[in-house]
Amino acid sequence: MKKSEEIYQKLKEKLTDEEIVERYVIPEEISEAERQVVEEAFRAIRMNMLKERSEQQRLLSELMRMKLLIRDYLRNSQYDEAFSFANQLQAYIKIIDRPKKDFAEEIDIHPTRLSRILSGKECPNIELVYRLEKHGGQLIPTIYWWKLHAKQLYAIRSGLRHRPLTKRSLSGQAQATSQRRCSYVC
Repeated sequence: MKKSEEIYQKLKEKLTDEEIVERYVIPEEISEAERQVVEEAFRAIRMNMLKERSEQQRLLSELMRMKLLIRDYLRNSQYDEAFSFANQLQAYIKIIDRPKKDFAEEIDIHPTRLSRILSGKECPNIELVYRLEKHGGQLIPTIYWWKLHAKQLYAIRSGLRHRPLTKRSLSGQAQATSQRRCSYVC
């Protein structure tokens, strides 16, 4: 508030109150034609800024967008398959624009395990979600990744989502690797 008062006092030395209002206060009512001109000019400036973004700026803005979408989803009580851990990890890989094999090496897991996680056949562990946070430069916190997974498990337990059927579950055999796999029965 103090800063705006200082600015006002500096302007008042040079201009009258009416001139300040005319120059610095946006009029509330404008005609439809004026509104369209202003919107078009704004759109052109915005498009120019988007074209001139560096790859680093693009990556940062996409990751921030993803973080905010996940945050909003986690605040919502409804389960949405589009926000499953596997789908969000897939979106993350697409944003960073890396082949899955290279990404698997960067987060130090086997490419087959990454494929199983992306297909929903295996669950992430806590080490993996910490690696994801580190890989993303701490932009998407570990807790967001973990809560995505937890929300999916809750939806399965409460019957909001069916667990994926596998050959093993169809044949009635027991889950031999239930510690490593995401059996969705936890």
